[in-house]
Amino acid sequence: MLWKIYFWIMVVLLIVSMFLKNEYGLAGTVIHIVSLMINVINTVGLYGYVYKKQFYLQSFWKIIFIISVIDVIVTTLYYRFKEASSQEELIFGAIFTFIVLYPHLLGLYRYGFQKQKLA
Repeated sequence: MLWKIYFWIMVVLLIVSMFLKNEYGLAGTVIHIVSLMINVINTVGLYGYVYKKQFYLQSFWKIIFIISVIDVIVTTLYYRFKEASSQEELIFGAIFTFIVLYPHLLGLYRYGFQKQKLA
């Protein structure tokens, strides 16, 4: 039940993030668009994990998981360096982001790396 609640919270956050104004210039816009596309795919993977539906190949989700981890690191560092006025803010922001996205990445990891169920 908690996974389903978390999934729907993440869907709402994804939809809201689509309409946020980007104030970071061209590089920020490109990072935002690429990250948004990755997050849409991630959310489909999380849906598959939460509702036990198989979408595409398991190897695809392994690759998406790795790309997602890289995306979280890059976007967190990029936006935190732009926004943080001190090292403490940078560290707090990175830890907060990790705490919020950890269940998402965990679900995606479990979805991609779970053992195949043979029928």
